[in-house]
Amino acid sequence: MVTHAKLQYYRHNYGLVCITGLLGCRWHRYKQSLRDNRKRDFCVFGIMSLTFLFLTFFLYVILISRNDFDDFNWFMYNSFDSWAPYFVILLSVICVLFTYITVLMLLSLCHIVHGHQLYVHPVHVVFIIICLACCVAGTIGYSELWATEWFLIWLSLKVIGPFLQIGCVILMTLMSYIIIGQWFTLSKWYLQMLWLCAYLIVMVGLYISPLFIDSPCVVATTRLPHKPQIVGHRGASGIAPENTMISYEVAEQYGVFGYETDVRLSFDGVPFLLHDSTFARTTNIADVFPDLVDTEASMFNISQIKQLDAGSWFVKTNPMMTLGSVSSERRNLYTQQKIPTFLELLKFANKTGKVVMFDLFLPSKSHPFHTDMGPVHNAIHESGIDPKKIWWLMNVEDKLGENYTPVLREYLPPDVLRRKHIYNINIEYSSITLEQIRECQANNISVNVFNVNTGWFLSLFWCVGTASVSSDNCHTLSKVEQPVWTLLPRNYLILWVTVDVLSAIVVVVIFIVQRIHKQGTKYSPESQSLNWEAQSQQVQQHRSQQRVDSYRRNKRAMKEKLLMRDVASELFDVEPEVDDLGIESNYTVQSADGRVMAATFHQEQNGYQTSYQDPSRVHSDGIVNL
Repeated sequence: MVTHAKLQYYRHNYGLVCITGLLGCRWHRYKQSLRDNRKRDFCVFGIMSLTFLFLTFFLYVILISRNDFDDFNWFMYNSFDSWAPYFVILLSVICVLFTYITVLMLLSLCHIVHGHQLYVHPVHVVFIIICLACCVAGTIGYSELWATEWFLIWLSLKVIGPFLQIGCVILMTLMSYIIIGQWFTLSKWYLQMLWLCAYLIVMVGLYISPLFIDSPCVVATTRLPHKPQIVGHRGASGIAPENTMISYEVAEQYGVFGYETDVRLSFDGVPFLLHDSTFARTTNIADVFPDLVDTEASMFNISQIKQLDAGSWFVKTNPMMTLGSVSSERRNLYTQQKIPTFLELLKFANKTGKVVMFDLFLPSKSHPFHTDMGPVHNAIHESGIDPKKIWWLMNVEDKLGENYTPVLREYLPPDVLRRKHIYNINIEYSSITLEQIRECQANNISVNVFNVNTGWFLSLFWCVGTASVSSDNCHTLSKVEQPVWTLLPRNYLILWVTVDVLSAIVVVVIFIVQRIHKQGTKYSPESQSLNWEAQSQQVQQHRSQQRVDSYRRNKRAMKEKLLMRDVASELFDVEPEVDDLGIESNYTVQSADGRVMAATFHQEQNGYQTSYQDPSRVHSDGIVNL
């Protein structure tokens, strides 16, 4: 007897299908497992979390290192002997990997919230391990080749420390819903105590961390120092070809305090401006003197030096990624630049009233002016510039006359500097601490820090009280009118306490909500696993029984077909046809069906009498007895 039952209707949850499909390639509902996570799942999630934190930190490091990205580009240029925007390529790769791991983390957290097995497809696992290996290799290479940048990262934490603490508190508060929910699923009391202690240590540490944060930007407005003076590093080298006259002209347009440059002596004794020891990077010497590309710059006469193009390389390579803001007329001027002499710069500085800070690179011993600084003094005297505006970079043992302003290249205690009558120092940011800068300022020692190319970095030294900074980006820093942020100590205290108190209240509320949600349901991973296994066994037994029943029904149907053929032969005394008299192989003949069929055959055949109605020939089970 056939029964008709309405099929069960499943409501499709397409969002959950996408979550399980993207993470574990489980695109069908029956594959969305509610079983417990395996040890493998926990290990994969741990590696994924570690990779996510690693990539987050590495992305932060790369973004902060943007202050010195040109150093990275030139290092790669010297290593591979070809130019490319290496820093942009590195940043793009890190952003892609970070986005990929972030999506996997969000999908994993959604699995945890919905209670599904945290199954990660093996392809994702392979990529996660590759990302982690790349992060480790990148960190090692970063430490070996660019170790000074770690101090830059430390300084950046000084600036964003207060906001970083607030952001971490908010993030951990939001994560508390998942953490507390999973805490209630733990079946062992010692595991609950272990995770509870770890969670409390993290939260309490975040709550009290402002006690150890000393941000210079947390300062009263009345105590905020003056903005540091900006010295154009090799001119406006962020927007114009370095150490060219157009570069210093652009720097003057942005109101710099002075010009920083590098001076070398030609073979015929003329001081000229060049930072590198060769002309390979910043000129077209490969076209003009192809056999002398690697020759020391000081071995050329000034007539040969003046034949070189010192600006076209900047237009071709766009090393600072700033040509988009440069007009076509100015680009044409860039391609017409020659290497200037020191005298040309001094005359321009005397005309504009700017300070000139320079570093003299003495030539090799085979040079005729190896120890002769007479040409430099002659150029200064000929320019007519005030000697006090000549900031000559020197070492502590050097002796300078001529009433120049000596500028020390290293840090010494203020009392030592005063005894040597040195009141100016020029030092890299990684070679001096903020406390030492404050100490120098308190003793009327002027500190110039190089290189400062971003707004947050300028804000840091602004709040500390630095006198001046050297920058490639004078075109952007000159427009900064105040630090990126400042906060009164009292206001910061109020903000800190408010965020911590609200966070603690929210965590308590989440705990109560999760407790009510879990109340009355005893969760046991072991029992759930056993129930799942029992259900699986029942399903297998049911399927096995269905196969046995189907086999028995088919066997009985075949027997009945043979019997009915024999019945037809006896009733009609004819040889049965090959067909099965309309009886399908999966049809089971019942007793009533047999009697009806026999009566039909009897009525249609005249002259034939059958004995099918003899009760003795019909068994109680309805099968004809032959």
